[in-house]
Amino acid sequence: MPITPGEIAFAENGVPASPAYGDIYHSADGGLQQARNVFLQGCGLPQAWQDTTRFVVLETGFGLGLNFLATWQAYREQPGRCGRLHFISVEKHPLSKNTLARCHAAWPELSEFANQLREQSPLLVAGYHRLSFDEGRVQLTVIFDDAEAALKQLDANVDAIYLDGFSPAKNPDIWSPTLLSQLKRLSSPGARLATWCVAGAVRQALQEAGFSVERKPGFGHKKERLEARFSSASHLPCRARSGLHAGTARPVQSMLCEFPVSPPHASPRNAAIIGAGIAGAALAHALCRRGWLVTLIERHPAPAMGASGNPAGVVRPQLALDDSFNGRLSRQAFLHSAKIISTLDSHPSPFSLPPSHAFEGVLQLARDDANAAHMQAMLAAHRYPAEFARWVSQEAAGELAGVPVAAAGIHFPRGGWMTGPRVCQMLLAQCGATLTQCFAQTATRIEQTADGWRVWEKDTLLAETSTVILAGAHEAIQFANLPLTPVRGQITALPDDCLPGLNIPVTREGYVLPTRHGIGNIGASFGFDDDPAPRESDQTANLARLSRLLQLPPTLDVSTLEARVSFRAATPDRLPFSGQVMDDSANVRPETAFAKLPRKPGLYALTGLGARGLVWAPFLAEALAARLDHEPWLLPRDLWQAIDPARFLLREARRKRT
Repeated sequence: MPITPGEIAFAENGVPASPAYGDIYHSADGGLQQARNVFLQGCGLPQAWQDTTRFVVLETGFGLGLNFLATWQAYREQPGRCGRLHFISVEKHPLSKNTLARCHAAWPELSEFANQLREQSPLLVAGYHRLSFDEGRVQLTVIFDDAEAALKQLDANVDAIYLDGFSPAKNPDIWSPTLLSQLKRLSSPGARLATWCVAGAVRQALQEAGFSVERKPGFGHKKERLEARFSSASHLPCRARSGLHAGTARPVQSMLCEFPVSPPHASPRNAAIIGAGIAGAALAHALCRRGWLVTLIERHPAPAMGASGNPAGVVRPQLALDDSFNGRLSRQAFLHSAKIISTLDSHPSPFSLPPSHAFEGVLQLARDDANAAHMQAMLAAHRYPAEFARWVSQEAAGELAGVPVAAAGIHFPRGGWMTGPRVCQMLLAQCGATLTQCFAQTATRIEQTADGWRVWEKDTLLAETSTVILAGAHEAIQFANLPLTPVRGQITALPDDCLPGLNIPVTREGYVLPTRHGIGNIGASFGFDDDPAPRESDQTANLARLSRLLQLPPTLDVSTLEARVSFRAATPDRLPFSGQVMDDSANVRPETAFAKLPRKPGLYALTGLGARGLVWAPFLAEALAARLDHEPWLLPRDLWQAIDPARFLLREARRKRT
């Protein structure tokens, strides 16, 4: 969905207003006072999160971010607060950073919080954007989308709801019965709701959704406001069920509810991860930060010795004109992964190494005139902000690259490169004492027990845990029925400074990386044989790729260049696997919904990353860890289903029916 930024005009009394909706962003009696009196007080905050593990707030219109800022301030100032505060907000027309700064100036008492919010202000690109504050204790998830569409795809256990937005007369969609009915599925038993709106249709829709509604004295010139509480009795038959079973030994009732919401923490929280490439290292990092005990098992003597072990790879999104699952997921992963890896720099590392990454831009050149027209059509259709993706001429592309390039194309200002081995080392170094590393040990079988899983190397027990995650490449097929194909790839290493002027990665039908810091390489070949030895023919093909990328490629002797061969794991639809593994021994009917599919309790997969492991893995590891830890999801339901490890088994059942 193309994002149309919101616009601000100030009313005569100085209150910010929306020209598009003809309404103001907050009460003329005071925006901060409205946030505190209507929303926090109406939801019993800050008392309601006292001494809890986690508290989740859902807001239906982010606007100026004022309700979030007031909530964050109250959280910061209260002793005995919950361990982690999740704040989820939906916004169809987000405001720019500069516009927010103008509006936030009205509340100097919030300047510390507002400044941090704007520093992390996400690009105005559709989808989920998670921001982290106060060392991770405060998590803000802003969803840029239509509110009704977003709530249908959202999965969270919500404790408080701020029902906000422009008035029903100005923006009826955000108060629609269809939207309000979604709150029944999202609300935890006893969840509280607050809003300044007392319209009869809103009260009726809330009551039909299972809320007991009460009018309260209003704020400012408003005579009344609403407080509501969700009845636990109306929701228990579905709420008792969950689609994820971390820490449980057997399937529970969860498969009976079409769209489950995850329950509170299961115990114990421990996991064995098989595979220490970028996926396994990122998973270990994400789970250890959440307090999990993790055993990382790797057959090689060090991390990132498979496909993740290339000197470096390109990090950029794969855009799609029709905004397909691949395009949407790639966009989400790119934005989050670059942020996740960038934060590694802020932590001390015991390693004295060259840079592990640089996100200073990537060029994707057009293959020909038809491809150039297609690329420009994609940019026009989605109206991406220039900070995310923009069209550049051949001359401008050459100036960005630092060397003459072969064509015009798309510039991704926040793209870049990443070196898998160094990033994996940094990720694992930050896991601390909750990580046990088992290198040069091969998982040969896994055994389900009454309480979880055992992982064995022949007759040696490597781990006994509640959860096992398959994070290797195509080797995962020995433990789960997953359609993975090994794809051979060969890269050609370039001598340092053979392209001294090249500043950023350049991609087309292949790629070339800058030749400094030992990362320079071109590639990559694509084949389905299992030969691990480098081939001169692939070296020659890689040099041909270089000639299609740069106007003046250097003259290189193939016989003097080093090569590296690795094997990626590919899926039939080029989308990764992330989620719970299906129990393929059960009889699956074609009409079975995803949430009703029989699963193997405690067995998950993060694999099938193909040639995009550096883009997919950091984000999907964080997203899967969030699901395992029963946090609000980092992806909408339809994207989770698109990467569900069970999708091909379900498709096969449906194919046989026809």
